[in-house]
Amino acid sequence: MLFGLTGWHVMLVLSFWIVPFVLWLIALVQIAKSKAAAGPVVAWVVVVTLIPLVGAILWFAIGRRSLREGGATT
Repeated sequence: MLFGLTGWHVMLVLSFWIVPFVLWLIALVQIAKSKAAAGPVVAWVVVVTLIPLVGAILWFAIGRRSLREGGATT
């Protein structure tokens, strides 16, 4: 009955569960490896953990740059 939907089911699982999980995991690893002060690192870990997908996207968009620059926004 559902044989024709198996390909779609795999795509849904990959796009809604696996990909966000991998993004979340990569973001946490990069945060842990950063050489910034403890305060911003803890804040980023909290953001990425509490709102996983949005937090990971924010990390990739602004977090890496802000920690690399020492937290200064220019």
